Amino acid sequence: MDIVFLIIGLALTLIDIFLKIRTLKENIFKRIFFIVFGLATLYFVDKTFLYISTRAIFCGLIIGIVFMGIHILVAKGVKLKKENVNKGLIYTSLLIYGLELPAEEFLYRGIILIPLLKLFQPIVAISLTSVLFLGLHLKTWNNKFVWIGSLVLGVICAISVYLTKSIWAAIIIHNLNDFGFMTLVNKKNIFKEKYAD
Repeated sequence: MDIVFLIIGLALTLIDIFLKIRTLKENIFKRIFFIVFGLATLYFVDKTFLYISTRAIFCGLIIGIVFMGIHILVAKGVKLKKENVNKGLIYTSLLIYGLELPAEEFLYRGIILIPLLKLFQPIVAISLTSVLFLGLHLKTWNNKFVWIGSLVLGVICAISVYLTKSIWAAIIIHNLNDFGFMTLVNKKNIFKEKYAD
């Protein structure tokens, strides 16, 4: 059963990395599918990774806040100002932190990592999922610092899932990391023109 989920997960990873998504609706559908299939994978492969433990929350918060702080320090402060906050930024944040990043975690750390942990040594599972996660960011970013950060984030998220036995640690880390980088520092707003105040 583990190998079946792993093969499907690898196919979904190739889709995630190489399939060109043309519309926001297509991306939302893809991300919802990754979450649902990730939940099913964890349910059938190892349900314990679905549990929300105090350890996972604590680990996720501590590491995520450290990552967020690093982004703020490197940027020499928070760039997001009160005038940047509008409906577009709120809708963008809901999409990113409620759908996009959890879907990435369910794909890379759920559908891929957990079956790999059942089949191989942890170092192999963590390394492979981290390289695949980097592959996604090689496609979507043209910045070597983002690539390095993505590899580090992938490794840390995979280790956190392995050590806490919970996918939620990685989701929290990933959300806080990207909140620091994408929202507080880069003010990411995909609806900027539509909802400008």
